[in-house]
Amino acid sequence: MITYLTVALVGFASAFQPFLPAEAYLVGVTATTGAVPVLVGLAAAAGQTVGKVVVFLASRGLVRWSFVRRLIDRPPSPKPPSALRRRMTALVARLDEPRWSAAMLLLSAVVGIPPLIATTIYAARTPMRLPVFAALTFAGRSVRFVILALAPALVMT
Repeated sequence: MITYLTVALVGFASAFQPFLPAEAYLVGVTATTGAVPVLVGLAAAAGQTVGKVVVFLASRGLVRWSFVRRLIDRPPSPKPPSALRRRMTALVARLDEPRWSAAMLLLSAVVGIPPLIATTIYAARTPMRLPVFAALTFAGRSVRFVILALAPALVMT
């Protein structure tokens, strides 16, 4: 039981510290203990989801500050935008649509590209609801972490 709690705590801490990879810890735990890999993966996913919810809520609160709003909403420069700027503006507009922001979040949670911390902060500025954010993050991280937790058993047999 203590192993699963520790894994959840490592998952939680890694939600804030990108240089503290939960993935390496999961592989180590499942390779050196008798812990059930699926439970290890789910515990890490739960811990990291709770941490990402904290980041999401903090980012959402920060985006509502008037100083930050002025930076985000400032008018574009009077010179014509470059082709790259036009493409980026179109991409951001597309990602603000709920289905695309949800897809990006799920992809990020499973694959890690773009980094989940960046996707979390971006999702906070969209109209995505907290339960949707938490469910997608948990689902994606569960897939990622369960696969990684099962890896030692696949290699060592």
